[in-house]
Amino acid sequence: REIGKKENEISVKDAQDAQTALSNAISVLKDFYKGSGGMQKAAYELVQAPVTLPDTPSTWGSSYTSVADPAAQPDGIVSVLEKVSADFAQMESDTNAQEAS
Repeated sequence: REIGKKENEISVKDAQDAQTALSNAISVLKDFYKGSGGMQKAAYELVQAPVTLPDTPSTWGSSYTSVADPAAQPDGIVSVLEKVSADFAQMESDTNAQEAS
């Protein structure tokens, strides 16, 4: 029983660390995609004046275009990370319930 308890503690800690890391990654990606126009900003988010760039900067072959909608189901990276985070939350919950019983 003591070994199982120790393993459960490690599993819960790993799940919590993973959820924190995923939350941070999702936040960074959402900020990036909202800034690049890949995701729509919420009405409450600060609207800044657009930056004027030359039509063809010398170092750019073309302007940035997203490969896919980052929030689209099931393939968008933000959606994938949110699903993985939910899976870790479920694992943490299941482990805590197992430990309580």
